[in-house]
Amino acid sequence: MAITKDQIFQAADQLTVAGESATMAAVRKLLGGGSYTTINEALKEWKAKQHTTNTPIREPAPAAVATRLEELGADIWAAALELANARLTSEREALEATRQQLETAQQEATELADQLSAELEALQAQHRQTSEALQTASTAIETLQQENATLSRQLATTEARAEETTKRADDLKAELQHAHAANTEQRQRHTHEVQALQATLTSTSDTLKTQTAEAVRLQAQLDQAQAQLANLQQQQQAQQERHTSEIQQQGERHTNETHRLNERLTQAQTEREQALQAAGATREEAAGMRGELEALRVQNAALLATLTPVTDTPKVKASKPPKT
Repeated sequence: MAITKDQIFQAADQLTVAGESATMAAVRKLLGGGSYTTINEALKEWKAKQHTTNTPIREPAPAAVATRLEELGADIWAAALELANARLTSEREALEATRQQLETAQQEATELADQLSAELEALQAQHRQTSEALQTASTAIETLQQENATLSRQLATTEARAEETTKRADDLKAELQHAHAANTEQRQRHTHEVQALQATLTSTSDTLKTQTAEAVRLQAQLDQAQAQLANLQQQQQAQQERHTSEIQQQGERHTNETHRLNERLTQAQTEREQALQAAGATREEAAGMRGELEALRVQNAALLATLTPVTDTPKVKASKPPKT
């Protein structure tokens, strides 16, 4: 926040009341900051007001002095006033020259102070950046030291492993030479075995050709047997169809016969009831008629039993191919 002119005036007044000199540094310290240029311009105006306030007031001589001086001579008083005015004018001119020099020097000092303040802030920022960079570098150095220690341990481990690997390589070289010798011997044995196997293979090939011819002959027999089986299955299917047709025809005949017997039974029952009602038949006649009715029922049951179709038909077994 910018410092106002009134705040600078108040700070200068406070310093004056406290008996201190109202300098730019004191005012800036009391305000807690601010530009030296702004403080300098405000202090110039404040000092000009203070100088105007402290200028002595011209007054005529007191009556008593005037009476006495009038007796000694008004010329002496006039000469004294003229001398005093001349001296005051000279002092004012010297004071003005001094004031201008001081203002020039103060302006230069103010500009220098602003420049130094900016440079100080830049140096402080650079110092912070340098400190941060230094801290980062320190952290990096510690990390590198730790990595260096780790690499040293890994190097020691690697050297130990290298020695072990070298020793293992020597052992493997010796084993390889031994294995090479054993491989040469085994290769020779393998060559003899291959020759023997080739001879065996030739013999086996001849046997295989003979077995192949026999398998072709057996396959022809198997095809013939399968053809015969298919023919038998067709015959069996035709026979089952004929048998089924005969059973259906027989069932129809039995159904018609059962229907006729039922009609006869109904007619017989009707005739019996009519005979009993009309002529008052005796018990013997009723018993005879019941026997006749029972005989008809037994005959009907026998006819119904003959209606059960026969479904079991012989099955043709497939002939097995001859064993090879």
